[in-house]
This record gives sequence, structure tokens and C-alpha cells, in this order.
Amino acid sequence: MSVWQGLAGQERAVAQLCRSIERGRVPHAYLFSGPPGAPLVDAAIALAMALSCQRAPGTGCDGDPDAMCVACSKIASGIHPDVVTLVREGAAQIVPIESVRNQVIARVGFPPHEGPVRVFIVEEATALAPPAANALLKTLEEPPARTMFVLCTTAPDQLLPTIRSRCQRVRFAAGNALPADADPARAERVAALGAELAGDRHDSSLPVRIAEAKGDTAPVLVAAARALHLRAHAAARAGDLEVARHAGSRAQAILSWQIPVAIHNANPQLAIEALIVQLRGLPEVGAP
Repeated sequence: MSVWQGLAGQERAVAQLCRSIERGRVPHAYLFSGPPGAPLVDAAIALAMALSCQRAPGTGCDGDPDAMCVACSKIASGIHPDVVTLVREGAAQIVPIESVRNQVIARVGFPPHEGPVRVFIVEEATALAPPAANALLKTLEEPPARTMFVLCTTAPDQLLPTIRSRCQRVRFAAGNALPADADPARAERVAALGAELAGDRHDSSLPVRIAEAKGDTAPVLVAAARALHLRAHAAARAGDLEVARHAGSRAQAILSWQIPVAIHNANPQLAIEALIVQLRGLPEVGAP
């Protein structure tokens, strides 16, 4: 199974990426967009593996870690020197200008260390601080050879038009919070906790209940963000833009904790407690 087959339900987006690779027309910058829960970063990593694979260029090694080539194994483990992911940092959960300077600008003048291309992944492009976005824009305007950018976002309209215009757009469908063959009882628990987290009032025991099964915390965050995403769309269709903006802001705050929990092993209970404090600090609907 190639790395692409791990992106269930994303056949259209995968076909678009594969055609570009097959025709040798891979652009220097992609914009991966989709609703909350869409596997944008996973797809960016799969693309990096497909382009860098030593055994099966264009498709990447299969999902068996023991059968991966060195390049795919390093990318999957997050230690490949030519695949750099810019993540949100600090209490403000932004990608600061220092990250762009130190991780992007300082490297683009040099060729890749090991692979055929260096890939920079921005896990949520709307989190780029304004100076960081402007600095990245300059690089996108004059892209170095053998360099690719993949900007991921659930809100592409919030990006600078000049950034959007320099990227080829790939749209992804909603992802699954849990695998299709997951335990139904577990899926029901995740959905119920997600709905509770998406609400405006939180019981003091909620962080403990979510963290009881550590592996469920990230899916609960995705389920909560998805519920808010649907609420925002419904409000927008009804013409209630204030409610839509409020729901969208809450969804973005919730998703900002998905990467720390799912990838960086943040303490689940502390993460949910910090998230709830963050949600309480957001302006309420109707507030001046």
C-alpha cells in the first residue's frame, strides 16, 4: 500500500497530486485546504514521502515501518532534514517571524541535504503572524530551485490574496475523527465528548473525562471542531454572521491543540484545561 492509500476518502485530492508528479509538473507551492478534521498535514507528509522516496518515487513506501526506505522512514518519524514543519507556538498559538527566519529563510539558499527536494509544511497557514506571512511571501515570489512549500489551512479566505495566488490549491474532504472500523462505543464516546466541548458551558470534570483514554483526546478535538464548523455553516446560511464568526473562532482555537496533543504528546488533561480557559477568553456573541 502506498502512502496515498492511507488518505481514505481523499481520492480526488490524491489523484490531482499524483497527476502532477506523473507529468513532472509539481508546483513550487501548494495550498491544502479543507474543513476541520481534513488530513491536510498527513497529506503534506505523504507528498513529501512520494517525492523523496528512494524505493518507489511518486508513490512512497507502504505503511509498514519495517519495509520503508531510509528517506520515508525519516519523514514518517519527523527527523528528515529536508522536511520542515512550521507549527504554532506560545500562548498566542501563532507561527512567529523567528520560525520563518530560522527554519525557512536560513535554509532556502542551500540545496537539500539528502533528498531531491526540500519541503516546508505550514500546519495552519492562517496562524502565520503578519511579519511571518510577509517574509514567507517574499520567498514564494522568488522560489529557489528544489524547494516546495505546502501551506495547510481550514480557512483559506483568511490568507493574504498574494499568498493564495502563488499556490496551487488542492481541496480535501472532511476526515474521520476515528477509523471506519473503530469500536462503536468508542466512537459514540468521542462524539458525545466532542459535542460537549463544542458547547458554551463546560463541566469541571470535562478535562478528566476526555483524558481518561489518552488516545481519544485528539479525535475529541476534531469532533468538537467539526460540530462547530457545521454550526458556523448553518449560521452563515441563516444570515447570522455573528454566530458564524463565533463558532469559527472556537473551532480554530480547538484545532490549535490538535497538533500538540496528537503529535507532540502534550498532557491531555492539561491541554483541555488550557483550551477551556482559551475558549472562555473568546468574545461571546453579542458582546461589545
